[in-house]
Amino acid sequence: MKTWALCATSLVALLQLPGCLFVDDNDRRPAPIGTLTVQWTIDGTHNPLDCADLNVDRLEISIYSLDGSLVDEVEPYCESFATSIDLVDGLYTADVTLVDSFDNAATFTETLDDIDIIAGTDLAIDVDFPIDSFL
Repeated sequence: MKTWALCATSLVALLQLPGCLFVDDNDRRPAPIGTLTVQWTIDGTHNPLDCADLNVDRLEISIYSLDGSLVDEVEPYCESFATSIDLVDGLYTADVTLVDSFDNAATFTETLDDIDIIAGTDLAIDVDFPIDSFL
């Protein structure tokens, strides 16, 4: 009986101890964000008919960190001739290629080096695909 009473007393004492404590750390700040805007032309113009005439569906943009890791890939429609991508502060490179509806390259790939994204700013880069860049 003494053993049972000791167990019951121990159990009551354990129930009075505080349980797990979770702390929500609200001091974490979001990463600083800047914007990369890529604008493109076909042979110097923004003519949507050129996209259809040259069988181009989209612009494929692959963005890489300096260590070569893929950060983001976007594929806006050719006819939009511009797109904006939010990125964390830092240096990047990107490959841009006009592609057809089967995701096959329609042009040679242009590499954009030294893309310096700064928080709160918009970096605009223009790319032209002359007729001789088409495959």
